[in-house]
Formats: sequence, structure tokens, C-alpha cells
Amino acid sequence: MSRAHGRMVWRTTALAVLGAACVALAGCDGSDDDDDDMQPPPPEVDFDPLTIYVSHNGDTNAGEVVRLDQNLNLAQSFTAGNNEGIDLDVSGNLFQTGDATAPPSTIRVINQIRARGDGSFDSQLDREIPAPDSTNFKGFDIAHEAGFLIIANFMGTSLEVYATAAGEDAVRVATTALSDNPWDVAYDEAEDRLFVALTNGTVLVIDDFIGGGFVLGTARTITPGDGSSVSNLHGIAYDAAADRLVVSDVGDAMSATDGKIYVIAAASTASGTVTPSRTLAGSSTMLGNPVDIILNGSELRIAEKSNNLILAYEDIFTGDSGDVAPDLTEEATAPESLASASADPQVLPDVSDIDDPDSIVLSVAATSNPAVSNDDADIGRFNTDLNDGQAAFDSTVSLENIAFSQSGDAFVTFDNGDDTVGSIYVIHRLAIARDGDTVTPSRDRIISGDETRLIAPKGIEIADALGVAMVADTNASTPAIRAFSVTTTGNVAPVFETALTVPPWDLDYDPDTDRLFVALTDGTVAVFDDYSDDPDAAAPDRIIIPATGPAGLPVLPPTNLHGIIHVADSDALIVSDVGSGTVGTDGKIYVLPAASTADGATLVSVSIDDNNVLLPGNTQLGNPVDIAFDGANLFVAEKSQNMILRFDNVLTSAGGDIAPSATLDFAAAESVALAPDYLARSP
Repeated sequence: MSRAHGRMVWRTTALAVLGAACVALAGCDGSDDDDDDMQPPPPEVDFDPLTIYVSHNGDTNAGEVVRLDQNLNLAQSFTAGNNEGIDLDVSGNLFQTGDATAPPSTIRVINQIRARGDGSFDSQLDREIPAPDSTNFKGFDIAHEAGFLIIANFMGTSLEVYATAAGEDAVRVATTALSDNPWDVAYDEAEDRLFVALTNGTVLVIDDFIGGGFVLGTARTITPGDGSSVSNLHGIAYDAAADRLVVSDVGDAMSATDGKIYVIAAASTASGTVTPSRTLAGSSTMLGNPVDIILNGSELRIAEKSNNLILAYEDIFTGDSGDVAPDLTEEATAPESLASASADPQVLPDVSDIDDPDSIVLSVAATSNPAVSNDDADIGRFNTDLNDGQAAFDSTVSLENIAFSQSGDAFVTFDNGDDTVGSIYVIHRLAIARDGDTVTPSRDRIISGDETRLIAPKGIEIADALGVAMVADTNASTPAIRAFSVTTTGNVAPVFETALTVPPWDLDYDPDTDRLFVALTDGTVAVFDDYSDDPDAAAPDRIIIPATGPAGLPVLPPTNLHGIIHVADSDALIVSDVGSGTVGTDGKIYVLPAASTADGATLVSVSIDDNNVLLPGNTQLGNPVDIAFDGANLFVAEKSQNMILRFDNVLTSAGGDIAPSATLDFAAAESVALAPDYLARSP
């Protein structure tokens, strides 16, 4: 794909997220069909607002994914390229398995499909995960906290587990051999319990699946006892709140009339032959090959493949068994899999945009550059009191800055040690796990190569709402902001680049106002308003110059801004100044007011500085290379003093030569990032 096309796709994504209307597109067969044979919904049907995705697998539409509303009206058509199961993560990225050319199967990850319009798979934005040991991947479920795809490997008679962050060099995390072929799975995250729909007509229940090491253990089997001689379970969905399973049965795959839906009560403890609490079957149901199902509360949607329909029941848990017609139907050629998302998806604050002082932060992560030796951990996680270590991770490379995505994956910039070749590691679930671990292709991936044009990457900002990671490249000859899709992998070009005249060190993006703040190494801040309009051609709208003293004069050189945080709630800008990079005693922290409109020399409202370039003083500030903010307190990576510092209530601090509220010894501290409690959650 050309860079121009990449920029167009990114701008379409950004504008959609920032409020542009989505254009309705042509897609599912019969979406606007008023054929008299269609059954209109009864007037009392009132489905809850919901976004529904449908993966198609017909002769002419395999690879097409469409988006519907709760009433099955078409909103979008996208060519994802795979043909089997689908699911979405917390950021709205779509995962899709495929077996069109199996064996082996593959997994594709589509960056923010909702905002992509009538698009298609694009290696600059999306990625494909190979599965060389697989046969026919079908349905799967995402264990969101752990970050695993648990996939039904049909004809391989196994479950295959892959990490959600894995890339082009991925290998499976685990495989679980089964006695019969699986078609779909449903995972109960709270209880670590897996339900597996088997094509022999039974449901396998595996307790402690991830915690137990992906083995069957004391797995039990549920057999829906409706007396059927042919049973072939496919779709499966679990209502954790009421402990109920819903399972679809295609029966004879060659028959378009013998499909069934079973509701199984007390599913977490059920075992053996169980009489369903409700069974739907018969000509009025239009069930032939119901290959997949999804639940939204009590609402059930069904992918009915043999009859080319999407079916919907408003309340699947109550009512009579038997030949009960669906409440809503819509034509759809060869629907294969379904997934759902909120009709109005909300993105929680990026980790660089924590403004609420009541936010719960689970840990502080820090990188070391360089580590004492290659055998030493160079990423640590600690509690916010800075008195208890939680995890240690060894990357084995020369690390720079770290940031977390909503999924809890760490994006870490690094170079080859002499600022001539730059890269980004995406480290799987580092915000919550990985103690004692190191980089592995089964879980992690890398963005690296000539196409990236990364040379000396430092600060990194994850703009979750835009689906990009923006990197400050300090290379003196080509300083720039270079942005990459958060779902891409390998040697890929940036989706956009903003050229600069002064090397940047760090950056902070405000998604609500579409404004970017960049800390420059000449001691100033570049501000870009309406940044996403055209980031490739963007030039600073304003330059903020920190000023101090009664006369409000610019800070005297040497001045060299590094860390930067914009606090949107108070419109304050917090920056760290390392002064001279070769002097380990002249660091400062500034707070600048009215950042959204400030221009030129701007008087700082707080200055943490001992006013002695020869001594760090009580502040312990020498080279404060990075900062992170939790809504009240500021965490500082203080490299020259080999410490992590915490200054409490920094926005209202008296400043001056004040001591940090807490400290932690940490060798060659390079960067800090916070892990709030909402990372790695289920959507």
C-alpha cells in the first residue's frame, strides 16, 4: 500500500473516532429487501442497542465481514479476508480465524474495524498471525485479561491457544488435545472455565483452564438430552450472570431443516445427560445449520448458514419449547460467525491521560537504559508507594520509552545502542503479568526495519481512540513524529509522519480536542491543533516557552525538555527539563497553565528546582528523562540519580527545593508508565 493510501485510511479512522458520521454501505444480501416472504418483526420487539458483526463464508463472499445494528440493518461491509470465527478486543480491533486454504489456518487482526468503512485488510494497519501447526480453525473466544485466543481446531481435534499480541513469527502458546472435534468455545473469564462445543453432540467443560496450564484436568461432559439421534454442536454462548449455556445443533450438516437451539441451566456444575430447560426446533424456527450464536443479555442472534439467514430471539431463556418462530430475520448469504460490541463504544483514558485523582493505579512500570548487564531485568513494575516490586522483565535490548495500550500490552521503543536503528517491541500483557519473563515470539512482536524509518525513537504515545502509536524520533537529521498502527507488525511504513525542525523527546495527545503537545530538546513545547486533519503536513500552531521569575523571562539555557503530560481537566502542562544532558544535577519540573492557548513565553505556575546546577538538592532532580501522572501525583524517571521519584499533588505544589514524597532506587531509569485498573479488561 502506498503511503498516500495509508494516510487516507488513517485519517478516515481518526475522523470517524472523533465524530464523523459513518456512511452506510451495501453488503448483506437482502438488507433492503421488501420481499413478501420476509417475516416482519412483531410490533412488541424491542432489541437493546447493539453492534453486530457477521463473518461470511460463501462461494462469492468468503472473507466479508459486515456490521449490523440490533435490528439487523446494514451499516458497514469490510473485506477482512478470513472466513471463520470473529471476536473483538476492548479497543474495537477485530480478530478473525480462517481455514479457506487450510491446513494451516491463520488469524487476522483488523485495526478498529468500525472506523474503517468499506475497506479491506491492509498490512500497514492490520496483521496476520500464522498458525503452522493448525488444521481448520473455527470458532474461538478471547480471554481478555490473560490475552489469549482460545481456538477450536476442527479436524485437528484440539484447542489451540495464541497470544493476542503475537506477530508474524508467532508460535502457539499451548495446545490441548481432545477426543472429538471442537467447533466453538465460550470462556468464563471470572471463573477460568471453558465450555467447548463438540461435533459429537456434547459440551466439554474444563475448569481452571488457563490457571491449570491448558490441560483437561477433571473435565466433564454435558450431553443435551433431547433424544436426537444426530447431534452436531456448533455455536455456544454462556450467560455467566445466570449460569446458563445456549448451544446450537446443526444436526445433519446436509439437512437445512433439522437445526436446534438448547438452553442448559446450571451449566457450571452440569454433567452427563441433561434435559435442556428450553429447546427450539421445527420449520417455523427456520433452523437448519445454525453454525454460530451470540447472546446479549437474554437476546439471541443466530447465524443460520444453510438457509442464508440471521435470526434473532428477543428472549431465549423464557417461553415454550418447540417450533417457535424467531422475532426477527434477515437474509445473509452463508453467514459463518457472529460477534457483538456496544452500539456506542466508549474508550477509557489512555494511560498518559489519567486526570482523575481518584483513579486506581495498580502499578508503576519503569525501563532501564542501559541495564547493568544483559542478564539483568530492564523493565520493572512496582506499587505506587514505590516500596514493593511486582515484576521484573528482561528485554535483552537497549530500551527507551514505555507506554501501555488499553489491552495492557507494553509498547517499548528501543535502538541498537548507538541511535542508528530504531524499533518498537509490543510486549504482551506486561502491565499485569510476565514476572521473571523475557521476550518470546509466542507472545510478543516487533515493529522494525528500513520501512519504519525509525532511527532514534524515544517517547511513545498510544492513542487508543485512533488506533496508533506515535513515536518521537530524535534523529538529528530527520526529527519527526512517526505513527504506526497498534495492530501492525514487522517491517512496515508509518501511517503518517510529522516532520520537525527540532528533535523531539516526548509527546502527549489529547483525543478530546485533537491536540498534540511535543516536548522539544531546545527547551520548548510545540503545539499542534486539529492534529488529525493532516498530520503529514502539520506544522506547530504555537510554541510554548517556559518562563520564570518576576520578569517572566524564558528559562536560561541549557534547557532540554524531555517528559511531557497534558492534564486536560485543568489544562495544565507538566514538563521535565534535564538541563544539560551531561550534567546530572540540574534537572527541573515545570507546570504550565492554560496549555491549550498558551503561546510564546509562558510563566510557569510550579517550578520544582533547587536553583543550584551543581547539586541535585532535595529534589533529587538531575536528568528527569520521563514522567507519568495519576491525576494528582507525578512519577519521574530520574536517570542520573538512578531513581524513580514521586512528587505528590504536583499541580498545587509550592515548588522550589522540595523533596519527593517517595523514592525507589532503579538503575539508569529511562521511562515510566502507569498501569490503571481498567487495562486488560473485557469489552
